[in-house]
Amino acid sequence: MDKFCENCGAPRREGAKFCRECGQPFPQAEAVPVEAAPKGIEPQVESTVPVHPELPVAPMTTEPVTEAASTPAAEPTMTEVPAPSDVTPVSTPSVEHSAPESVDTPVEQAAPIQPQPEASVEMPVSTANDASQAASFTEVPPATPVPNPVPNSFPPVVPPAGNIPTMQSVNGVNGTTAAATPTPAWNEIADALESTGKKKSKLKLPLIIGSILIGLLLVGGAVWAMISLNASSSNPALIYVKDKDLMLSAGKKSEPVKAVNKWLDIDDSIKEDYLNVSYYDGDSGAKGMEFSMLGDGIGRWIKFNKSGTRMFYLGKVTDDGTANLYYNDPSKLAKSKKEDIEPGERVASNVSIGANRYAPFQISESGDRVLYFKNYDEEEYSGSLYINDLKEEQLIDNDVYGFYFISKDESTVMYTKAADSDSYNYDLYIKSLHGKGDKVKIDSDISYVVNYSDDFKKVYYVKNNGDIDDLNYNSLYLKEEGKDKQKLISDFTSIESSDQNGVFYFTRTNEKKTKLVDLVEDDMAESDLKITEPHYSDFEYEDTYDVWGYEYTSTEVDYDKYYEAYDLYMDKLDRDSLRSSLKEEEINTTSRQLFLYSAGKEKELSNNIAWVNFADVANKSVIYSKADTEKGPVGKIKMSEIKSLYDVRDRFEGDSSDMMGKGRYIILNDGQEQEIAGEADDYYSFQFSGNGKKLYYMEGAASSTSGTLVAYDVLDGKLSNRKVVDENVSYYMILSDVIWYYKDVKDGKGELDSYSDGKKTKIAFDVEVGSTSIYPEDNTVLYIADFNSKRHMGSLYLKQGQGEAVKVNDDVSFYNYDKGNHLFYITDYNDSKESGDLWEYRGKDQKKLIDNSVEAMLPLRVGYNF
Repeated sequence: MDKFCENCGAPRREGAKFCRECGQPFPQAEAVPVEAAPKGIEPQVESTVPVHPELPVAPMTTEPVTEAASTPAAEPTMTEVPAPSDVTPVSTPSVEHSAPESVDTPVEQAAPIQPQPEASVEMPVSTANDASQAASFTEVPPATPVPNPVPNSFPPVVPPAGNIPTMQSVNGVNGTTAAATPTPAWNEIADALESTGKKKSKLKLPLIIGSILIGLLLVGGAVWAMISLNASSSNPALIYVKDKDLMLSAGKKSEPVKAVNKWLDIDDSIKEDYLNVSYYDGDSGAKGMEFSMLGDGIGRWIKFNKSGTRMFYLGKVTDDGTANLYYNDPSKLAKSKKEDIEPGERVASNVSIGANRYAPFQISESGDRVLYFKNYDEEEYSGSLYINDLKEEQLIDNDVYGFYFISKDESTVMYTKAADSDSYNYDLYIKSLHGKGDKVKIDSDISYVVNYSDDFKKVYYVKNNGDIDDLNYNSLYLKEEGKDKQKLISDFTSIESSDQNGVFYFTRTNEKKTKLVDLVEDDMAESDLKITEPHYSDFEYEDTYDVWGYEYTSTEVDYDKYYEAYDLYMDKLDRDSLRSSLKEEEINTTSRQLFLYSAGKEKELSNNIAWVNFADVANKSVIYSKADTEKGPVGKIKMSEIKSLYDVRDRFEGDSSDMMGKGRYIILNDGQEQEIAGEADDYYSFQFSGNGKKLYYMEGAASSTSGTLVAYDVLDGKLSNRKVVDENVSYYMILSDVIWYYKDVKDGKGELDSYSDGKKTKIAFDVEVGSTSIYPEDNTVLYIADFNSKRHMGSLYLKQGQGEAVKVNDDVSFYNYDKGNHLFYITDYNDSKESGDLWEYRGKDQKKLIDNSVEAMLPLRVGYNF
């Protein structure tokens, strides 16, 4: 599982669903992004949360109930094959971790559980350009590092990128980070944040952004999400759009059927607002983006139950952000001979699709219950949450924020409402989804949820003291069913990693304030005491001159010496003023301490930390940089060397706050500190293998776009046997202990290789970065080579097992894969018409034209794209 944010390079905290620096969802697979200097990164992969032993059920404080919500399911993403002009080889530097400044922003560490932008679950449609926009689910704290690409029942709150269905297209990386791991659609989440909180005042937006991080940081609970069509079928139906109609193709013998007439005949503004589709005017770098974005977008409006017997979809979408919700039977549709099918059974009207643009509604695994919002106020980020059993709808609560969590057994919902106080915090509730029981308040005025057990009987959350100037203003609480809340950790800065069993890596910040005057040696004090204000009389002299034989005497002023003295005097006045300011002004220097909380006790692991690069409670490992105090200035700066306060700040504050750190250190199994890497201006991205027996990382100059991929053996709690895997690597990803990577990347193309058991295998040359999708459970790899950026097309290859790669077709812009030979792809894509020909690949020399003028495909399968 990746340990860094793929978007900004910030370190991933164990159990975190979103990056605390930029909000990007984390994958839960073992994908590894390249990490850069002071900002971290991280991809995603699905994993299961450790199940808690059942706790005694005791009554909690209850109140009359009103509504609840289910965690938004992330949507599979369509990925495009990157056009060289579009692909910006992600320079490893962009893959690093958070810089020390994060210490000053504790709120970011664990996102508050406020209304969040919808998590997105995107289905697989591959593209090179869309790599960075791959769908994302909320991530679950990994119980084991081994990726589990296919979601069981509900995908995690924000499924790891690896679990994100990906439609590959030819637009690939699209200039985003250089992480070589499944890519989540954080761009969409960021857009959602912007759109849902565009005019919010009162400081709520920052909290909401944090909230999305936290909501997704939570794992444990299952998420009512979109289930891929292939969840139970070996030959799933394909959903696509043609002429604004929603089309369905199922079975090799049946012809496509029109499922909904003019389903997508809506204004472009609605697509932009609710499907995250942007329209470009002739920008070659954006070719094909509409196709992939639209495919990802419709994945939010269409969901299937696990058995594939019910297809839920939104229809009759209005400008005010509401729609009707319907469901139909795909198998009956496929057999229908009617050309135009009327909308299916209507489940609900006036569903608020703006409450969570990435998951406007959620369905249970069986498809017999649906959760959605009504009357959602995008200014207040809240609305009325309903559950519907397809017979009647029941109000869960009013004024619920647009993000919620569902327990693993789908019996309980956890959600937040605005706190009664004016603190901009939230009140946390849980409520049963069966019957009409009362809601139970967990606590008031919480900042964010950190973790919880699958059944919500244990909830770990953070409250703050309201003093934003206090760097250690957070406290961690546990609320256990039937018991009073318990404060576990007081006065901390950030939680770096956590699990459901109450184990946490966390930091505290030590702040030292120093008066600037104490940093300056006044070597001018004595001489300045002798300097007084000059007067003309001080520089007068007698001058004698002769006129016609007569001698005259006059009093003159030596202006040169006067002005010289006056300049010295003015300099002295400036220094006096500076002395006064130095006595008033001060600088703050900070350092952090790293702690482990386990079994109810705190243990200090290290101090003088610059920042934490990686932390994983599950692997009992933490990697960090130390504050480089040795390189700080020695002694005081002289008064004669400065002209202003800034000269002092630049000398001392710059050196103390710009603590990129000294080296990289690791602690394994809570043992001794060990140095693993050197220079602070290099970048590193760390990732453990699935079995935890190897540590991989990228190292190289922060200014470079590539680096050296290195492996260590993990033996007896220590690192040993450093080995170079390969040089000049730009992107890499780890799946099932196999490393996939690009090397020698130039103009968005490079050599695609794999590494396993000490053996390197060359897969292909001239592969478009961002166009590769890997399906480890099928031992299948798809990629696009020989890509022509002007035509937005390349050659699609399929490699299965140890066999040679097979060319599927030339002139391919997008592909959509399920198991075996079930592969769909788009050829002859026309940028002006934003459509192309849809083909099905059925094995060597077996291809069938399904339809032409296809505008979008609903991704079929979860895949790892990079």
